[in-house]
Amino acid sequence: MLSVAYVLSFLGMIVLPVLLGFYLTRKFKLSWKLILAGALTFIASQVLHIPLVYGLTAAFQNGILPAIPPVWALPFNAVVLGLLAGIFEETARYILYKFVLRKTSTWNEGVVVGVGHGGVEAVITGLLVAVTVVSMMVYKNVDPASIPGMQPDQAALMKQQVAAFWSTPLYMAFMGLIERVSAVCLHLTLSVMVLYSIVAKKPLWFWAALLWHAVVDAAAVFLIQKISVVGLEAVVGVMALFSLGIMFYLRGKFPAPAEPLPDPEVVPA
Repeated sequence: MLSVAYVLSFLGMIVLPVLLGFYLTRKFKLSWKLILAGALTFIASQVLHIPLVYGLTAAFQNGILPAIPPVWALPFNAVVLGLLAGIFEETARYILYKFVLRKTSTWNEGVVVGVGHGGVEAVITGLLVAVTVVSMMVYKNVDPASIPGMQPDQAALMKQQVAAFWSTPLYMAFMGLIERVSAVCLHLTLSVMVLYSIVAKKPLWFWAALLWHAVVDAAAVFLIQKISVVGLEAVVGVMALFSLGIMFYLRGKFPAPAEPLPDPEVVPA
């Protein structure tokens, strides 16, 4: 039963964003190019974001940067990781709207771009989880000590990891899917907020998006060390609902699209 739960979880991460994309593009009569643009924007942001995180981690570990006192390490990491996520992803969204999708100006378009941004992250996460689940299914029936080149200490550690994986409570298998649903809700909202900051010429909304992204990510990093996974997902779920509230609040705030000028009448000579 646990195997089925894990499979349903990673399939949900992959399939649900695709279904949402189909539904919204048909409902709003918009092109899948917007979803592709959002997806590529997320990937582009990570090309710089991920190496910087690894670089900073190595710099602290190697003494290049001064060590953070243990009592401050967790809040420091939470704030830095949250800010980096907000800076890279919201700046990438801003660049997309400002220089690539320059004609994008409606709430509907912002939502669809958000599906691409959050959806591709969910799909990538789902694929990684799928690899883990398949690996654990294999190792469940294979003695790690029988693997050529496997050291005894490595085999013992792997056996512990496999046993812990398959002793997880059933409901825990769905936590990753629930987390991705909350993340997609956040990305829908952030995409709308950044687009609104441009079309309404209100840059404060860009900074609000950046800071809200940072707050949500920082809270996740901090709370995972303080409360249970279920408690964490409950907190993040409330933040996701609040995000959707912001998104729907902005729906009626977008400037009305300019109507085309009427063709000049042709007066016969």
